[in-house]
Amino acid sequence: MEKWITAELERTELGDKRRTKRLIKIVEYLSASPEASVPQASGTWSQTKATYKFWDSPYIKPSMIRLGHIDATVERMAKHQVVLAIQDTTELNYTSHKALSGTGYLDSKYALLTKSSLSINSEHTGNTTRHY
Repeated sequence: MEKWITAELERTELGDKRRTKRLIKIVEYLSASPEASVPQASGTWSQTKATYKFWDSPYIKPSMIRLGHIDATVERMAKHQVVLAIQDTTELNYTSHKALSGTGYLDSKYALLTKSSLSINSEHTGNTTRHY
């Protein structure tokens, strides 16, 4: 079990401790194989079904998961006098990519924005994005 995942998510309030445990388990196997599909990362059909059932639950909202992460982040930041949050926005424009030729348009171009941030203090750094 990855300690950082538990530390980050253990206070997440999903209405039932079992849901929080399930969230931690899902994040553990997805983060262990970020390049894998959900079935590949899950390892078993029952784990895969449990993951999709978790995501489809009417009792779990993305905002609930974010709040747990925000709480853990604020707690970490409070331990330091200065924390710099360096941000970047990059546009990935695939409009002229040959493989997309003739497939139509979405708002006149194929593009997306990626937002990254790097939090730095005098002791540690923590990158909030992963690059593959």
